[in-house]
Amino acid sequence: MNLEQYSQLLIAKPKDFVPSASQIEDFLSAMQRERVVPGKPAIAFRTLTGKTREYPIIDPLTEKNLIVELSDHRELKALSEIPEAAKGFYDYDVEIAGIGRPKLPPLPIDFEDKYFVTITCFVFSQYRSTSDWHDYEKVKDVTPYRKLCLESPPQGIFTNPYNMETIRVPEAGYARFWLQFELGKFLVPEIYDNDLNILNPRILAIAEQIFNISFVQGCYWG
Repeated sequence: MNLEQYSQLLIAKPKDFVPSASQIEDFLSAMQRERVVPGKPAIAFRTLTGKTREYPIIDPLTEKNLIVELSDHRELKALSEIPEAAKGFYDYDVEIAGIGRPKLPPLPIDFEDKYFVTITCFVFSQYRSTSDWHDYEKVKDVTPYRKLCLESPPQGIFTNPYNMETIRVPEAGYARFWLQFELGKFLVPEIYDNDLNILNPRILAIAEQIFNISFVQGCYWG
């Protein structure tokens, strides 16, 4: 398993759903209160610039030079600043990150020391892929994670990092809104029987209550 970073995805079932900035503030505030993100979390707010940068590195998905979308980045002092920061933006993400021992661990891992936990809320004006398939022989059939997808199958396609088997999740292929729970480097949760429903149920319940929608789960790693 060649993996440094693992993230669990909580993907909105209603594909056109976009939360208000106040809902995002409420959810991340709940994550702070529950100590899902340990320590004193740093808060980052990012917006897409519409610009890209090309790197002389071959992207295995496209077999061309790697092209990365550029974002503007700013630090926020408090979660209460999110609604004001988001005004006028339709494509943005908000991230909180901290290190320590979470009181409410987002994912089941066998690790006793302090570790990083990052939660990111992604909001987009158009559909973006939430699939992450690592079968590079066939991946051209699947839009890569976070890439714009005007047409995409509703089924999400993911790869089990332990056995490289393909995991197909109904209604998890694309969205305009999802949550990403990222662990520290080299920390990978246990996955049994290719079942990706591993996010802490308490966190799932909080998300469904605050955003008033249903979610499906996926994963992103590399």
